[in-house]
Amino acid sequence: MNFAAEVSYDGGLFSGWQCQPGLFTVQEEIEKVLSLLNGSGVKITGAGRTDAGVHAKGQVCSFELSEAWRPDKLMLAVNANLPQGVQFMRVAEAPDNFNARFDAVSREYVYFMWHGRAVYPHLEPFVCHIKTGNCDWALAAQACRYLEGKHDFGAFCKKNEMPENTVRTLHSVKLFRRGRLVWLHVKGNAFLMNMIRIMLGNLELVAQKKRPPEWIAEMLENGDRESGGRTFPPNGLFFWRVNYREKLFC
Repeated sequence: MNFAAEVSYDGGLFSGWQCQPGLFTVQEEIEKVLSLLNGSGVKITGAGRTDAGVHAKGQVCSFELSEAWRPDKLMLAVNANLPQGVQFMRVAEAPDNFNARFDAVSREYVYFMWHGRAVYPHLEPFVCHIKTGNCDWALAAQACRYLEGKHDFGAFCKKNEMPENTVRTLHSVKLFRRGRLVWLHVKGNAFLMNMIRIMLGNLELVAQKKRPPEWIAEMLENGDRESGGRTFPPNGLFFWRVNYREKLFC
């Protein structure tokens, strides 16, 4: 039987999603549990990869089991055996040919920032703490519109991880603020390594009035990574949601 599962995890406890020799990863821990329950090896496919320190609210993975399981019973069995910091939130039977990665039509990420001299301790692992108060995020929000659409995001990628094709399509890029909490919500077809974290570094330069909003368009047109802002830390980033043509979960 083919299954789909929505996975949530605290990325600060893992060395990323993808299996890596000698490292504690989300994928490997899930595969260990599923293999135990299945009585033979199980490999899972994730809708996307997350780096060390990046969290997930709604990662999706697909996998096959040799025996029939009720989805609710399977979720309970898996969660009872997973380590701290990762849980199946929803499980559903999926079509035989369903693939969590290749069937995804869009992915959504959210990055959280906290402004102020101090941050609540229970929020600190999940936000980027910005102590300076000289950022005009409303100005940066205006610059977000230049990021929407189909562009070459080569200047928004980690240089030594740049693929041959750096063209991506972003359906929506929105920046919000409520009190001291600022967050960026991005929806797109696919993403490059560190793309959203570099995007925040460039938007920060606009918020600090070191660059005008239209500079973002210039970076997309002919910029390079060296002329951009910093790469924001991973702990504020969440893999928020994966969207498919057909509804997976009730």
